[in-house]
Parts: sequence; structure tokens; C-alpha cells
Amino acid sequence: MAMALAFAACVAVVAACVPTGPSPGESALRYVKRTVFGAQALAEVSRIGAGTQQPVLEFTVEDTPPSIFVNWIVPDDQAANFAAVAPLPPGFSLAKVRIVESDPVPRYWLSLNVYRVSGITVGLRAEWSTYVDDGSGTPRFMILVARASEGSLDPIGPLALPEPFNHTIDAAGVIRTAMNRTELQGSIPVLTSDNLFNSTIALPAPAARTYEVPTRQWVTANDFIYWRNGVNDRIFHNSTSHSAPLISVDPSAVTLDDDSAWGPFVTPTPGHVLVYLDKIQFMIGPWWNITEPDGRVAPATRTALFDLKKSLYNGLAGVNALAVVEGRGEPLLQTTAENAPPSVSWHWRVPAANVANLATAIGLPAGLTLAPIRLQDGDAPDYWLSLRVRRESGATSGLRSDWTTYVDDGTRIHTLILESASNTPALDPTKIVDVAQPYTPPSAVTHVQAGSTVTTNIGTGPTGFSSTFDLPSPGADATALADRQWIGASDLQHWRNGVADRVFYDSSVFDPRVAVDPSTATTSYGGPWNSFVAATPDRVWVDRAALDLVINPWFDLAGN
Repeated sequence: MAMALAFAACVAVVAACVPTGPSPGESALRYVKRTVFGAQALAEVSRIGAGTQQPVLEFTVEDTPPSIFVNWIVPDDQAANFAAVAPLPPGFSLAKVRIVESDPVPRYWLSLNVYRVSGITVGLRAEWSTYVDDGSGTPRFMILVARASEGSLDPIGPLALPEPFNHTIDAAGVIRTAMNRTELQGSIPVLTSDNLFNSTIALPAPAARTYEVPTRQWVTANDFIYWRNGVNDRIFHNSTSHSAPLISVDPSAVTLDDDSAWGPFVTPTPGHVLVYLDKIQFMIGPWWNITEPDGRVAPATRTALFDLKKSLYNGLAGVNALAVVEGRGEPLLQTTAENAPPSVSWHWRVPAANVANLATAIGLPAGLTLAPIRLQDGDAPDYWLSLRVRRESGATSGLRSDWTTYVDDGTRIHTLILESASNTPALDPTKIVDVAQPYTPPSAVTHVQAGSTVTTNIGTGPTGFSSTFDLPSPGADATALADRQWIGASDLQHWRNGVADRVFYDSSVFDPRVAVDPSTATTSYGGPWNSFVAATPDRVWVDRAALDLVINPWFDLAGN
């Protein structure tokens, strides 16, 4: 009944927002964002309530106070005892990982992360975690104990009542964390005077700071975060996690008193103490394998949580849908770049002599300049023109192609979409002329794999693009590892009218690409960008894995 009323309210708001006259420019785009994406959000409410759609919600680790990670090594000779005390659920085993790039070898770890969160939940949280193999061979996080100062929902409780604690930073840059134990009194956690964990971390002066980079393996471990009953939350990333500069504080300079149950199984001094000064943005799909069972959750547990998940997140999705329709919230689109046929990217270097002319031809949005970027690990920064073609499913469907380059907004590098085409009706914010019929008609885009041959055609005639190449045999192919800077450039994808999409992705974006020898690819292109680059691309990349995405479309176009 409540959701029916929410749906009716959303429809009423849409009707009230219909423009009474022409709505050019940003006004028209805001209207389309509210109505079209609002309708999609409403449709998702029903699917989430039926258990056929995964809910995805925003989860932001705030920057004040800074998030801290205290990581203790679990010695090999203590691993079995540690796993038994954890205890790990059936089918899981401890996994070794490298957490930061300076770690010499993978190890077993116990991590304590203390932070303040906003989004799906709020307040201070502390999580003791380790790293496990779920049978896939890929290490994953597993939360052993979680504590929330404001209370929260988790698949263990499922209602975790508040367990207050302190986590602060003072004007001198000293981070203090203090947690006392709680004990249950009539099922209510009550604070005691017994210490559980406290630490004092003094941030070094800026000039004396040592920074670490998280390993791709550690970031990938976040894709699925398990609880001790085998239920997992799915995480979608951006560069705030995979390229965050972590301040490494000398553990010997940290005052730390840990009275948790894990002390006997870890080294007394942490392997490292890490501090995030910036926000970390995630999208989270809670209790993912309750909706999509993977055999890792006991049937009784799944049965107990399935209806709760549907009703709980159906309600939250309804609130979000109403906010989208009213122009107060951001739509969330889930889409997948499929791997059959595989996604392909062609990359051309832009000679220095052509950069200024390319910028003029583009007509860059205000505040953006063309930027050199590191495309591949080990690259020096260079100017690039790229074309990516893929088959999408989910919130968007069909074949899509994007011509892109890379721009700097004064803070970091982003992607700029120069030209987009799809073989299905598409919502292109640069081409809308009628808000009543905002979709762009289908374009001529084909992209097929027959045997080992991949053939792509975009458009027709002398201005079209065409490409044919043969994929090397699996195991005999060369690979290219995309640079984190290039991966992070997709966090925000600008259109030529200044509108931008915010994008989150799973860690298959880190997978090595198949590198096709450009000289073996037959390509031709006569469109508007061909005069700025050579006829033959400098690199051709093929993605063998599918890539799941969560997108906030037209993210910088807020309000009514």
C-alpha cells in the first residue's frame, strides 16, 4: 500500500513538472532527466520488490574524520588457528594478498577499518576483516565483526543496534579512536568500561608524508565483501578507491591498544597503518547473492533474508525514485558491457601539431582543456583519440559506439564523448530537440565476431568507420594493462554540451586487455576526427571479460 501511494505521488509530480512552453538548453535536459530517468527508477521499484532486480545504493566513506586502516600480519603458523576462531563459513579459506604496492609478498592479514559513512547508512563504523578465497581463486574481503555508532542493517543481525564509539581528528592532525566493549542487556548493547580498541595516529607534516598506492588485488578484493554467513555485498568502484593516495604512518609512531579477540593470532605491531584523507565513493549492491544465489549461502539463511531484502530495498528504491522525479536525487542505471562479441577500443595518438586544431574543432565545454593521459602502464602521457564499441544490456541495450578524447577540468582528467551512436534508440543529451520525444533514432552500428574475426561498422559511406581483425588464440595473445589514470578518466564522462555522467565499475576494468597488432587490422574512417590522427590506430584493445557498470546519468545537471 505504501509503495502504491509513493508511485502515485511520483506520477503526480511528473505531471506537475511538464513544461508549459519550449524548454531549450538545461531546462529541457533537466525535464528529460526527471521524467525519463524517473520513469526508469519507478520501474525498478517494482522489480526490486519482486526480487528480480538488484538494488544499488550510494555508499561514501567521508573524509572527516579520515578513514584509517590498521593492518596486522597473520603469521603462516597462526593461520589455521586464526581461521578457526574467526570462524570462516564452509567453503571459504584464508587468502594471501598484497595490500599496497610496496608489500614484498602476499600475506595473511587482519584489517581494521574505521570511518564515517553517508549514503545507505550514516555514522561511524568499524570493521574487522580478513581476506578469503570463496572458491573462485580471487581473494575477497570478509567482515568478521562490524560495529556501527548509529546502528545499521546487515545480513547477520539483521538489525545492528547502535554501539557508540569515538573517532576524531583535531586541529593538529591527530586522529584518535576509542572503542569500549558492549554487553547485551535484554538484547540491547550497553557500553562497558572495558577497552576494545583505541589508537592515536599523528599525521606527519605534509612535506614528511609517505604515500602508498593500493594494489589492484586489494581493490579487486572489494568487489564482493562477505559476511560470516556467506552473504555478500557487491561493490562498484571509481578512482577514489583504486588510485587514492594513502598516507602510510610508521606503525612504531602509533599508540595502539588492541584488546580484540584476534590479538593472539597476529603480529603485535601492524604491518602498516594507512590513512585516507579524501572521500571514497562506492556504489553498493547489498546482500547480492540473496537475489542471485551462488551456493555460498545456506538455504535457510537465504529464505530468511529474501523477503526482508525485497521489502526493505523496495522501500528505499521508492524514496529514491520520488527524489529523481522531483529533481532532488540522482538516477542509478545498471548496465553491462557484454563480452560476446567482445568490447573493442581503438586508440590513435594525436600529434602535438594537431592538438590545438582538435580542441577548436571540438568546441570544448567551458572549464575543460585537452589533456595528455597515460593510456597503458609504463606510458608517458600523450594526447589520444579513442573509439570504443560494445554490446550493452540492462538499463541500456544494443550496440553502442563512442568517439572520445581526454580533458582536464583543473582537478583531474576525465573522458569527453565527442560522438555517440547506437543501433537502438538512445538518450544523447547533445541531440535532444523535442522533450516529448527525447530519444535519438537508431544508427547504423554493427559489431560481430565470426570465428576469430571481429568486424565493426559505424555509419555508412565515405564518412563511416570500418574495422576487421583476427583475434589471436587464447594463451598466445599479447596483453596490455590499462593505466589507472586512463581507467579513472571514465569516472566522469563529459558530453560536448557540458553534461557529464558519473560512472562506477567492477574490477574487471583492471583485467589485461588483448592487444591486437594494429598493423594486422584493416581500418578506414572518413569522419570529422580523421584529419587529426593517422589512418592506422596506434593500439587496438579487446576486452575478453564483461564489465558491469553503475551510472549516474547527467550527474552535474541537478535540480529542477
